[in-house]
Amino acid sequence: MGKIQFYGAISLDGYLATTNDNIDWLTSLPNIPADVGAKTLAAMSTAILGRVTYEAIQAMAPGSPLNPHNPEMDSYVLTSHSKPAQPGYTFTSTDVVTLATQLTQQSGNVWVVGGSGVLMPLLAANLVDDLFIQIAPILLGNGKRLFGELAQPQDYQLVATHQYGPLAEVVYHRVN
Repeated sequence: MGKIQFYGAISLDGYLATTNDNIDWLTSLPNIPADVGAKTLAAMSTAILGRVTYEAIQAMAPGSPLNPHNPEMDSYVLTSHSKPAQPGYTFTSTDVVTLATQLTQQSGNVWVVGGSGVLMPLLAANLVDDLFIQIAPILLGNGKRLFGELAQPQDYQLVATHQYGPLAEVVYHRVN
């Protein structure tokens, strides 16, 4: 059985994108090693992402695999718009909790990509095993937050910290 893992970056004040879904503040940071996340991302067999994240990724790197460390990874894009599958991507209106539960029955880990619309329902259902969060040294002041409100607290244990150029990565594991 695979794990459900969030892997992504936020600003120092907790935003993952500007209000217009821009992440130039992250992609323009100097001195980020090319192999950041290689080991973690290579272990991902599937990904779940929202339509907005998918569109942002396609705008930045059209035709490139979502996960360069596992280009054969299957990615599921959550959307209410009907769209035919594309190489590496399946578009679905399946509830994120149902989809994630199904995907964990396969081998390999499930990468949660993107924002709170995907992450928060999984956290509320107590399904996210690990959080890999890279913190960028910038205060955006506003934008789209990674985390939203939860009905009850979630406990995670810090298991690792890393520095990748200007990024500080914290890795947390869910406490059962």
